[in-house]
Parts: sequence; structure tokens; C-alpha cells
Amino acid sequence: MRIGAFSEQFSLSPETIRYYVNKGLLCPMIKNDRYDFKENDIDDMQLLLRLKSFKFSIVEIHRLLSLRRLSGFDSPNELSDYINILVDHKKKLQREKRELQGIISLLQDEIGSSSGKHSFNAKRKNGVPLQFLQYLACPSCKENLSLSNCSIEKDQILSGTLNCECGFSAVIKNGILIGPSGEISKYDWPDIERNCYRLMNPTLVSYMQKAYHWLLDRLGQCDMDGKVILEDFVNNYCFCHANFEEMPSKALYIISDKYPEIVAIYKGLIDKLGLEQKVLYIAAASDMLPLKDGCVDMYIDFDSANEYALYHKGYSTEALARYFHSESRAIGSFFSFKPNSSAEKELHRQFPESWEHSYDISYFKRYLRSAWANIIDEESIGNVTDSNTDEKASLYHIPGEVGMDVYFAEGFRKKEQKTL
Repeated sequence: MRIGAFSEQFSLSPETIRYYVNKGLLCPMIKNDRYDFKENDIDDMQLLLRLKSFKFSIVEIHRLLSLRRLSGFDSPNELSDYINILVDHKKKLQREKRELQGIISLLQDEIGSSSGKHSFNAKRKNGVPLQFLQYLACPSCKENLSLSNCSIEKDQILSGTLNCECGFSAVIKNGILIGPSGEISKYDWPDIERNCYRLMNPTLVSYMQKAYHWLLDRLGQCDMDGKVILEDFVNNYCFCHANFEEMPSKALYIISDKYPEIVAIYKGLIDKLGLEQKVLYIAAASDMLPLKDGCVDMYIDFDSANEYALYHKGYSTEALARYFHSESRAIGSFFSFKPNSSAEKELHRQFPESWEHSYDISYFKRYLRSAWANIIDEESIGNVTDSNTDEKASLYHIPGEVGMDVYFAEGFRKKEQKTL
């Protein structure tokens, strides 16, 4: 019988039959450079498939086939050897069954507890803490804002209206201060599904975790009691949400983005943590945050510089400059691409407005030294070198072409720096 007819008899491909032949599980005769399958090959194939259905490995199947070929199971002892192997394998499968049942039970518990996280409700409604009123001001004329039509619960403003005599107005809705969003690029959108997290290359996620540890360590070196910490541009990533439990509990936090729906997502997630930190949530354009000039003591730039450069000719600190003072500090991370890489080309294809220096680590380092009086510390976390297509993320984070650097700076320079 030729290989085509043999493989058809067992509903297998000729390639599979050749694989078994190469492994020694089948030993057909060869005539005229072609396999010639006989009755004994059919018997071997039937036993092979039966043992395969019993979850024996290829190596174990080869051993059992060899045992039958040598003995034919003609004597009680030889047949007993075969039966003992089957009994031992049955016991092994029974152990695995018990282990799997235990794992299934644990999985069910994990499914139940994970599902419960979505139904968890904050112990109380969180709004604009009254402590932040001293930091609010009109972004247009810098005068104080008047507050009206307020709904206040304990020390939190849940809703209300903020007005200035110059005509500026903002609202507090569901505990979020909402101002003007400014002009939004047609290539920009709110990442409501948080794809920047979900679809990121796993190796790069590991670098992000290292960056988290690095930034938390530097933040821990500063006395932040009563100080104002700002994180803006959280559409891509929100460092505070991922690390709040390890961040200073007596600092005052401002989390902002131009998209109200993005701010609402992170407010909901952070509220569920039930932590002590006081947080002001603002949905407004970065240069239109209703905050007093010079009120920010620490700026968290986790990919903010990268995101800002997708739609502007510059970095995020330029939009936020007036909120810093001469002793302000910044901690941040910066994603970079290899020059002229496919990742860089894909970036500019998806974001035609992106700055020519987007994701350019050399240029960014020169910018840091022009914007900050002192670079206290900086480090290259690493470069993603894994080109495994299974790890390839969507968008433009292409494995093998992405790097991550972190920095800690102080002493913001008030004067705008143009030449780098």
C-alpha cells in the first residue's frame, strides 16, 4: 500500500505519516524508493492512534510499539509488562485529573473575585476636595474664580459652577472640574478601551514596571507633605493610578487630561482603591487648566512628552510651564525609537502632525537640560530587542525598535528655551 492510500485509510495527511516514519513509530518497507505499507504497519498505526488517544507521549508510544514488536505480547510476562505500563499511566492521569480539578476550582474562585471588582462601590462620593480651592484661578486672566450652585458632601464638592468676571467658566460635574478642551487634532482620540495598556508588547510592559520602581524611589526621596503633584496627559498611561498605594499619602494630587471621559475612567478606578490621598480631577486643555501660576511642586511625566509631541511642535512641559516655579521638580519616562526605524515611519504615518523630534531621545535629553536647572538622575531602562511576532503590539510600538529612559529633574527655568 502506497503512502497516499495508507494516510487516507487513517484520515491523516501524508506529512503526518512521514513524521511517524521519521520518528521510528512506523517502519514500512521501501520499494523503488517508495514506502510500501503492509498489514503489520496497519496494526502499528492502530495501536499508535489508540495510545495517542490515551495521552501517551511520542516517546512512550515508541517504547510500547517496540515492546510489542520484540515480543508480540506472546507470553504472560510480556503482556503483564504492557498492562503494568497502562496501569501506571492510568494512575498518572488520575493524579493529573485531581490536580486539574483543584486548578479549575481555583480558577472559578479567581473568576468570582475578579468579577466582584467591577461591582465594588466607593465608600463615599469623591469630588473636588475643598483644600484645592486655594489653588484655583482663571486660566485666561489669572484672577480668582467664584463658585456657585454647589453640592458639597463633607469636604468634597460634587457639582457646581466656576466663573470669572472675564467670561471664563467651568463646571464641576460628578466630582470632575471640566473646562475648555481646546483644539483637538483629528488624529487624536480618547483611549477609552485603554489599548495602550492592553496591546503593549510584554517586554515593554516589563520595562514600564522597572520605570515605575525607579520613579517611585526618586519620588520617595522628596518631602511631598502638603505639596502639589500634577500628572497630565493620562490618555495613554496614568502613573498615579498604577502606583497610588505606594505614593506619598499627604501630598495633594492633580490628575488631568483634555478628555472628560478619560478623567472619569481613572477617577472611578482610583475611587475604588479607597485611599487617603486628596485628588483634584480636571478635564481641560493643558494650557487652560484653572490653576494658579506656580502652584505645582512635582510634575509626573509618564509618556506625556511623547503624547504631546504627536500633535504639537514641542513637549508637554511647554504647555504646562506657567504652573511650575523655580523649585519645581519632575520625574518622568520617555519612550524612544531608533532613528529611521520602521517604528518611527509607522508613527509618522499614523500621526502626520507629529513633531520631527517625536520619540527622539537625544533631542529630548538636550531639551531637559534647557528646561531644568539640574538633572538629578537619569537612566536608560532598556531597549526592546525581542522580535517575536507573538509579542508585537498594535499601533507603533514595534519590538526591537523601542527604548525607555527615565529622569529626575529640578529647578524649572521660567524663560522659554528655543534653541537646542
